[in-house]
Amino acid sequence: MEQATIDFLAVQAHADRVRLSGELDEALRALDAEMTELAEVLQVEYVGPGVGMRDMGAQDVFRLAVRHHVWDVSETGWGLKVCDGLPTGGMRAMWPIYGVARLRKQQLVQALPQFFSGMADAVCEAGKNETPAGRRVLGLAAAFA
Repeated sequence: MEQATIDFLAVQAHADRVRLSGELDEALRALDAEMTELAEVLQVEYVGPGVGMRDMGAQDVFRLAVRHHVWDVSETGWGLKVCDGLPTGGMRAMWPIYGVARLRKQQLVQALPQFFSGMADAVCEAGKNETPAGRRVLGLAAAFA
């Protein structure tokens, strides 16, 4: 993922209002692809911030999560997805980060600094912060801080 894409997402993440656009969708697709690669290499589980409907007090209904996801019997793998955060949901993957609706997309983008901070902590706790993938996660956390 290019630095310009990271910078764009970081600016959006700290904005009062996220500007929904094709550029944002492309940036989220690039982030999704990079996180899929990093997650596969690191294999560090992390359940991040809620991205449910804030206005309904339901932030934790859906959560950002890095783990080994099972979409269906033919598609599995490590990555970052929006997951069902309810106790009965089993952290089931619901959407890729670029596939959420507009209101949730704003919350998702604004949650990226918290997500990367926590993901960096998880990578350090797993002792993988000195690997190339671990250093990349730490760099992303710094960019979003």
